[in-house]
Amino acid sequence: MSNFIKLILMALAWGLFFLLTFYGCIKEEYCPADDGAAITAPAPAPVTDNYSIVSSYGSNDVLTGSLWQTELDALYAKFQQDPNQALEVTGRFYEGETAPAGYENMGFYRADEIKKLLVARGIPEGNIRTLSRLISGARPTGDDKFAAGNFGWGTMAVEGEPDKPELVEVSDTEIKIRFPFDQSTKTLGKEVEDYLKVLAERVKTSNETITIVGHTDNVDSDAYNMRLGQQRADFVKARLRTYGVDAGLISTSSKGESQPESSNATAEGRQLNRRAVVTLNKAQ
Repeated sequence: MSNFIKLILMALAWGLFFLLTFYGCIKEEYCPADDGAAITAPAPAPVTDNYSIVSSYGSNDVLTGSLWQTELDALYAKFQQDPNQALEVTGRFYEGETAPAGYENMGFYRADEIKKLLVARGIPEGNIRTLSRLISGARPTGDDKFAAGNFGWGTMAVEGEPDKPELVEVSDTEIKIRFPFDQSTKTLGKEVEDYLKVLAERVKTSNETITIVGHTDNVDSDAYNMRLGQQRADFVKARLRTYGVDAGLISTSSKGESQPESSNATAEGRQLNRRAVVTLNKAQ
């Protein structure tokens, strides 16, 4: 066979290979659709951890999700602005959960687990308070997740100084006002009063309603503490009324000593329990 014929046969073989490769490919992956439709990329996998820090009913696991690092960095940045701040970590729990040994309830356990992450990030252990809060309402089922805790900022107590009122901002819609021992009607101090003035101006415009719940430590009788908690709530209401808030927008109640957020076994814990919680609710 001559070289010329060989070249012709090679060219024909190459052309046949090209046609088979182009038209015989797997069109779903490599070739345009017959109707000319554009190729679409595979859908991204759904995000399953788009939360900050969560737990589930009865679980000892405190899980961090894709939003946690951003929140952690923000908490650390705020602490750096003023190292005299106290960061309050409130672990959340439902009635009926069994806490590990050494913890009064699952709220304290979850708060302690979160605290470990904060310390590892660089916030000193002495600047972190661990608290707990019972969640009202129906408990979650199965592996349903809920926020394991929330955060608030107060001021560090100065050793040797007497008890004084303290303002803790939990969120844009919740604050805590702490009271000195056995007090409900003395001055709340400049920081708290200034905050209440700002709050009053906000409510005048937004028409949000305000719920104030008074709490106490466990010193004295249940009946006395119910009255004292009510007096604390009513006193905060009176201060807001002074700044022009309509009385119809404010409701008050007392939980007395029934809902401690810290241990009553220590003086510091009892001080943290003497509080009024102020919550703003959206206008109907």
